Amino acid sequence: MIELEQTKSGLITIKYNGRYIHSKYDPICESNQFIRGNMELINKPTIVVYGIGLGYHIDAIARKMNHNSMLYVFEWNKELIKCCRENNKNIFNNKNIKIFENDNKFYTNLSKYLSKAGDIIIHKPSLDTIRSSNEVLYNLINDYSFSKQSLEINKETVKNEEENYEANKKLKYGSIKCVVNKLKDSNKPYIIVCSGPSLDGELDRLRENREKFNIIAVGSSLRALMNKKIKPDVIVIVDGSEAVRKQFIGYEKEEIPLCFLSRASRWAVNAYKGPKYMFNGNDEDEITLRTGGTVAIPAMDIAVKCGTKKVILLGQDLAFIREKSHIGDFEEIYGIKDDLKKNYLNKFVEGVDGKFVNTTEGYIRFKNKIELLISNYKNVQFINCSKGVYIKGAKHLEFEELLKTL
Repeated sequence: MIELEQTKSGLITIKYNGRYIHSKYDPICESNQFIRGNMELINKPTIVVYGIGLGYHIDAIARKMNHNSMLYVFEWNKELIKCCRENNKNIFNNKNIKIFENDNKFYTNLSKYLSKAGDIIIHKPSLDTIRSSNEVLYNLINDYSFSKQSLEINKETVKNEEENYEANKKLKYGSIKCVVNKLKDSNKPYIIVCSGPSLDGELDRLRENREKFNIIAVGSSLRALMNKKIKPDVIVIVDGSEAVRKQFIGYEKEEIPLCFLSRASRWAVNAYKGPKYMFNGNDEDEITLRTGGTVAIPAMDIAVKCGTKKVILLGQDLAFIREKSHIGDFEEIYGIKDDLKKNYLNKFVEGVDGKFVNTTEGYIRFKNKIELLISNYKNVQFINCSKGVYIKGAKHLEFEELLKTL
């Protein structure tokens, strides 16, 4: 519900569902403060903003940006667009401002201009108005903002990944298309084996039913699988750290295809002597895999690219189960205790059983990225046999019950 009020400075401000979108005292002063924190982006030739409000901050940016710059404003909330158009027509008539509202080209245009700008200015009060009506977009923009901040903070990580790329591309490796062609059109469902704590309780069932599945394992689950004599069809890694090398100790000479992101750990890729396939290395790649923080994303995408209509998630908990965040082999692999819970400010989100589970901000971002991938593949059935967070778009089913249907 929208309410307009006159501020003490004589200007109009707006409340949406009881919350102010702009200052109730002086919206212009507030907007000037807002743009001072974004001057580096405002000086660019292409500027992208999410959130229109009543346009005070848009006016402020337009006054400060270069005369030949273009400002692209995105707003999903049609009520805000309508209210702004009625109260601030000037920004709709400015030839250097283009406003995109909720239509079937919204995401295409957002992707296009975000790619050109390389960053986004977020008007948080406007973004908050779509938190419940468009959770996907809300999370997408929040996660993009967080990723940009993380890149700035973790410059050493960026440098390391660049060095990984340079080292990895010198190695002998095949195209990810070779792996896809080998597994393509298999009649078996694909199971993505992750390293959440619930995997420990499912390994015996998986071993007994090994031949019913094509198994794509994330690197951190390899030891747990091999300890149970379960050999996966594919291993996937994306992490760029040296510690990933430890996931392969004792298994360096296996003949399991290793699919690795071009920026993945050069130490792990070099140590593994089995068949190797790099993905997302250059623009000429025939197959590009989706990525998004968690290795589960490209693992799931490999399954979809292979033509499957059913993808099963196992051990994709993204939460603490019995005070643990990983499988029991975690300490054996890395030589450190699984005490992630002690080091992070935790969150509580809905679990697969409808109760709240303990998780982290990072795991929530991974959950959002998985849900986004699922939403893009309407013709594929996703089944979550894990015991942690509820993943929207994936049907939850106990692994034991799933096996009865095969």
